Amino acid sequence: MTKTIEAAAALIKKNSRYLLCQRNRDDCYGNLWEFPGGTIEKKETPSETIKREISEELDVSINPVKILKEFFDKNEHLKIKVYLIQCLFNKGILKKKDCQNFGFFEVKDIEKLNLAPVDKKIFNYLKRGGK
Repeated sequence: MTKTIEAAAALIKKNSRYLLCQRNRDDCYGNLWEFPGGTIEKKETPSETIKREISEELDVSINPVKILKEFFDKNEHLKIKVYLIQCLFNKGILKKKDCQNFGFFEVKDIEKLNLAPVDKKIFNYLKRGGK
């Protein structure tokens, strides 16, 4: 049976660069890069999820602005729906709390990263200018 989950991903831009995180080695899709975020828990909104997840992963506070688009992916075990949420930094200094690494990348440099499957779709959306 295929499991279905909903998740939220943060689109955080600093100048012309976007924040991405490298997943922990032992995670699903370990070592791959992603737009930070995570699974929506029961009774959580996508905005509540993204605030919690960014705090847990990177130890900073953000303000969700709006949902930009929904992305879908599936494999033999999992169906996923991801809400891409435009976010702004509120306060804090980025720290690796629940990821291997993080960085700000220009679109041309994101193409060189080994992205998780649904994050490739987000990247293509950015490459097309958010269309």
